[in-house]
Amino acid sequence: MKKTGTIEALNLSPKGNYDGFLLRTGKRLVQVNLHKERPKSFDQGLKTGEEISVVVEPEEPRGKPAHVVFRLVRVVSADGFPAEDGKIERHEFSGRVERLNYALHGEVNGGLLESGDFLHLKPKGALTLKLKVGMEVKGHGATQPMVGGHMVIEAEEVNGVAIRAHAAPKKHAAKH
Repeated sequence: MKKTGTIEALNLSPKGNYDGFLLRTGKRLVQVNLHKERPKSFDQGLKTGEEISVVVEPEEPRGKPAHVVFRLVRVVSADGFPAEDGKIERHEFSGRVERLNYALHGEVNGGLLESGDFLHLKPKGALTLKLKVGMEVKGHGATQPMVGGHMVIEAEEVNGVAIRAHAAPKKHAAKH
């Protein structure tokens, strides 16, 4: 079901991450919990007082909740950006690479733009673009909220190069 309203407060987990928010829908206050696997992707991407539309499903109540509790399925829109499956679509981006970012295994997988947004290219995409500090980038892709109110940009095209075409092939389990 769809819920639209104003974020009244962000709920914190004992680990210090956001694990949900209180949504004011008219006179009613409801709680929307984030998926346990993805709370960090929401960190400060949305703020109190912001209008948002979300698709939610009922959450199993424990004890006596103070209000109705839902689980987030996906963000429909926030601050005017349409979204699908929790990713907010931004059709275009541009900026200068301020620093490189590295995957856990040490390869360059993108860069932090001067805006504070993270341009994620995956290692093959970064290698294909010959990504370097100071480089001007322009393209399009899907975004999702990250820490500090900035966005992670999942690049689809940068400087005329299709990034999805340069994704690493999936490894399949060996058959015995």
